[in-house]
Amino acid sequence: MRFYKRIVGLAVALSATLAPYLMCQAASSPEGLADGPGIWMNMWNYPSVDYEVFCQGLHAKGVRNLFIQTSRSNTPAVANPEKLGPLIDACHKFKIHVIAWSFAELANPTVDADKLIEAARFSSPTGQHIDAVAADLEKNLAAPKVEQYSKRLRQALGANYSIIAVVYSPLNLAPQVATIPWKLLDHYYDVIAPMNYWNSKYKKLDAYEYTKATIQKVRQLVGRPDVEIHIIGDAMGTNSSTITPFFKACQEGQVTSASLYPNFKMTAEQMECIGHYSEYFPVNSRFRLAALREMIRNGTLESPANLDPSTAMSRGDFYKLLVRHMYAGKPQAEAGMTAETAANFLDHNGILRAANASPEGLSGTMPPNEALRVVASTVDFKASGRKPQSAAAHQPRKPSGHWFSQPAFAEGNSTPNVKPLNYLDAAQIVLQASSGLR
Repeated sequence: MRFYKRIVGLAVALSATLAPYLMCQAASSPEGLADGPGIWMNMWNYPSVDYEVFCQGLHAKGVRNLFIQTSRSNTPAVANPEKLGPLIDACHKFKIHVIAWSFAELANPTVDADKLIEAARFSSPTGQHIDAVAADLEKNLAAPKVEQYSKRLRQALGANYSIIAVVYSPLNLAPQVATIPWKLLDHYYDVIAPMNYWNSKYKKLDAYEYTKATIQKVRQLVGRPDVEIHIIGDAMGTNSSTITPFFKACQEGQVTSASLYPNFKMTAEQMECIGHYSEYFPVNSRFRLAALREMIRNGTLESPANLDPSTAMSRGDFYKLLVRHMYAGKPQAEAGMTAETAANFLDHNGILRAANASPEGLSGTMPPNEALRVVASTVDFKASGRKPQSAAAHQPRKPSGHWFSQPAFAEGNSTPNVKPLNYLDAAQIVLQASSGLR
């Protein structure tokens, strides 16, 4: 009974001892984008209805981020300030984050940057502020100009202010795309937001395939698996027939969040699609990414192959993550640990009750509920106060001819209609159980 209570607790709630971790994350990396969908508005496209009515409608569809254009290179720093202030107040009343965006041509990077800095410092009638800013970079993308602009933004707004880089999809064939300095953007910006527009007037692209390829290519170009990606979807003449596959591709690619950019304003059908966002995105996407980032940083988790955290994680790699997290900095979690020694350690201490550490079993994938059970059993072992033996020192038990002898761990390498555990799943599960694992 205790075993299953552990599973339920791990599956439905964060451990109370994660509060210091989350406070630390909040201090070093403010929210910026909220977990949830967003929509985009141009500076000439403010709502024509009462702002509170407008925001209440967004809230009802689950919209958590409103991207409102405050300027471009040939306008004042804050266009329509008399409208922006009340809109910020209405959004915040309904728990919607406001992100100011500016189209920067970068003919004069310093002047362009100062416009977005002024927007970040803008105050509403009640003293409310913008939650983050987004730099729309589509022209003059040579590294020196982009760096001059980006460095000024970061220095003025500070290390803890959330700044988003809006750029072309790397699959876009426009000549300037080849000059985008991806690693430089990653240095200065908290989020990379590719404009993933499949409904081109020149060529109609497959929304699902184009989105999946965009996500993969951004991770490759940036060069790290824990880059935060926000995908801007195409709402320019599109409907559910392509927006739904777009969301599906975002789900499979495990991006953190997404939004839609319309021609003028969102249609009723597009808003209905937004209402299904939660079916494709975890409610805690940013927490999962923060967990992955922290575990890669502290060495308890090895980077996934091809820098793609949406790929399936092997059973052996999950065992290594679990043991390293349990005994970080101690002999049991030595750097040379293999999947076999991690499995033997868990077996010897009665956590897995595995018959042997077969290559087939360790290289296979596992469904998330199996990972939850392993973690729950590990928490029970730690709670017992028993002294563990080093994984490296332990020799496996004599094989009994099958991989798992305990029915609770007998799912095998795959389960019908259940996606295997990926790296973001693993990071979330282990971090949620931190209080019981250490």
